[in-house]
Amino acid sequence: MARRRSCRTLGVAMNTRSREAVWVLLSGVFVDTKNTEKDLLALGRALQRTGFSVEEIETILRREVAPVCGQWMVYPGAIGPWPMFDEQDLQKRIEEHLRKPWYKPPLFNAGLMLMPGVKREWKIVRNAVRSQRDA
Repeated sequence: MARRRSCRTLGVAMNTRSREAVWVLLSGVFVDTKNTEKDLLALGRALQRTGFSVEEIETILRREVAPVCGQWMVYPGAIGPWPMFDEQDLQKRIEEHLRKPWYKPPLFNAGLMLMPGVKREWKIVRNAVRSQRDA
């Protein structure tokens, strides 16, 4: 039987396995390809199907995915090129980030609004998740 992993975000314990799909979906906002509005709406629909609220998804984005994936957008030359996408590597990096003590913040700690395109793309995705909930 597989051991259940859990981690804490903002003091709330959540099952990691149930969030891995959210990590992978949200990582798409940080890749070096241009997302169309159609892509972002589809991302919003997929995130809605995970069962997490918009607020929980945004917390996961800001506290878990952005510190790991956003570093390639902010420091592309310093840390090397965007690696070949590997879900297991992404999960490992996020779990390592979550295990860091609070007094050792990540090298990348800028807000999402400083990253090119992320604010605009998240707004479209967030609205898609909300509209699917209201439908």
